[in-house]
Amino acid sequence: MSPKYKQVASQIESDIVNHVYQHTNKLLTEDEYANKYGVSRNTVRKAIEILVNKGYVYQVQGSGVFVRDHYNSDYINLEKLQGLTSDFSGRKVETRVLHFEQTVANDEVAERMKCPIGTPVYFVKRLRLVDDHPFSVEDSYFRKELVIYLDENIVQKSIYTYLRNDQKLAIGFADRVIYADFLDADSASLLDLKENDPALIVDNTVYLTNGQIFDVSRSIHHFKHVKMLKVSNIKS
Repeated sequence: MSPKYKQVASQIESDIVNHVYQHTNKLLTEDEYANKYGVSRNTVRKAIEILVNKGYVYQVQGSGVFVRDHYNSDYINLEKLQGLTSDFSGRKVETRVLHFEQTVANDEVAERMKCPIGTPVYFVKRLRLVDDHPFSVEDSYFRKELVIYLDENIVQKSIYTYLRNDQKLAIGFADRVIYADFLDADSASLLDLKENDPALIVDNTVYLTNGQIFDVSRSIHHFKHVKMLKVSNIKS
């Protein structure tokens, strides 16, 4: 289990992402968080420091801690592991499942997932649409030993919401490699573009808090629609 201050930071971050503070853009006081979570003020300070360092909030001496405006409805937030549905919570997000099966890891997947070739996995291929426009094509492999159950109804919706809330997976961190390439014919057709049009591609390797890889994926994004946000805190 992660330290208490990290758990508190995660809870406050979730509230920020879900617009809990949108009316005031101001966090609660240290005392209020200490009472809410049953922790010390020092634990709250360490949690707030994490959020400051991640660029979610800023402190004004004598006034409190305030939430930065991240324009959440227009960008994929690279700081979050919430999924597209959360990133575009204020917009219409649709999912079309193109393929779903239980299979085994081939050479490439096994290398990325750091597991033996032949390890049981779920494969999911989905087309994501935002406001009725093709947005991305996602190929995802989930390690069945860790993601115990998926079906076609589940993958029609937010997979990460299901994994957190129903399977109680402790999702920790991700490596994200972002690069540009040209579209092949199949992806171009799905995104309503032309073969060899440019695309922004993100390879994700996602870990549980214990360091085990449970998801490797590749998302091919429509170059006209995708924007990505990386919030940063620049220390002197």
